[in-house]
Amino acid sequence: MTYNQIVTELRKIMQSHAMIKQVKFATPVEWLSRDEQPTYPVACYAINAGQLNKGREQVFNVQLWFLDKSGAEAEFETDVVSDQMQIAADIVSKLRIESNDWFVDNNINFDVISDKFEDYLAGVQLTFNIFTISNYDACDIPAAS
Repeated sequence: MTYNQIVTELRKIMQSHAMIKQVKFATPVEWLSRDEQPTYPVACYAINAGQLNKGREQVFNVQLWFLDKSGAEAEFETDVVSDQMQIAADIVSKLRIESNDWFVDNNINFDVISDKFEDYLAGVQLTFNIFTISNYDACDIPAAS
């Protein structure tokens, strides 16, 4: 799979979840500084790094954030984190069964986000790897005529 295909598939999977109201291909810091007020709960994602391994294996390091407003005094923080954790678990399950074109880390770490950013957001952030095999053979490099 290509980078573009991974980005597109991640967006489709997150948009398919009934609780997610908006999906953004950017980190929270990026979209909070440049966008209008999003509709919450919001899911955002970034692919920041990866590897081109021996053979045709490609690894994409993915970060996902699931966020919602927790109240100015964080009065809803525990409920928001719990809800966003359940959404994250649903998305991970879909990632693991959605496609035969990739596989996902067996163990996925998450961080709880509390009272973050200017919108008093809470939720979870996941970091994991997606492994795929490139469709292109090492011999497919275009040659100059």
